[in-house]
Amino acid sequence: MMMREYIHNRKFIHNFLTRLVAAEILFVIFGKYAIPEKSLQYGILWLLAMTPIILYLYRAEWQTLSKVYPPRDADRIANNLLMARYMIGFIPITAAILGSWFDGNLILLGPAGVLFALLAAKLLTDAGYPLSKEEKERIFRMEFG
Repeated sequence: MMMREYIHNRKFIHNFLTRLVAAEILFVIFGKYAIPEKSLQYGILWLLAMTPIILYLYRAEWQTLSKVYPPRDADRIANNLLMARYMIGFIPITAAILGSWFDGNLILLGPAGVLFALLAAKLLTDAGYPLSKEEKERIFRMEFG
């Protein structure tokens, strides 16, 4: 039991740190230095353009995961991955809104980036990402074996 918690914590820290860097950069770029209207347009355009790709990935992952896990677990994992991917599109929108309301105040944009990173890390960790070598092999065997 102790080893499982250790692995879970390592995955959370990995997910948090990787998402923190990306979220903070996006918040600074779109909240401090970008024109708020352009940031809003970019975020909306990104969501519209990426939705078919994200939904395709969701369907493909769900089909693969449903072969390896029970349907309820496959649904949970696929939904967590879907929500984590959509969050990337909401960062420019949120940063633009906060940047225009507070004149690009980095003291307010920083915690917003941390909040997005925490939420994304929680979703990804609950989905079991990043996958261990054994988990990758198990999924690969079920899909192609």
